[in-house]
Amino acid sequence: QTSDRGAGILEELFSVVQERDRDRPTDSYTTQLLEAGVSRIAQKVIEEAGETALAAAAGASDRATSEAADLLYHLAVLLEDSGVPLNDVAEELVRRRG
Repeated sequence: QTSDRGAGILEELFSVVQERDRDRPTDSYTTQLLEAGVSRIAQKVIEEAGETALAAAAGASDRATSEAADLLYHLAVLLEDSGVPLNDVAEELVRRRG
């Protein structure tokens, strides 16, 4: 069941992004982003963050869900391009939790 997957889907997402970065399939949007460079990837993160926030502010929960998924995907690509492993982000969250 999808709702039982929790953070596992994020691990899967990051794994797929790493695979695309390694293999660079020509028909992959992830490959296109990585080849466009960090500035383009960062621009997409900013764009998707804004769209997520606006959808949430408008009370459009279905759209906010879709935009949040786009944001998480683009963030995964940005972190991969920047050499930041998902585990480092998770460890920082644990550290902040105290």
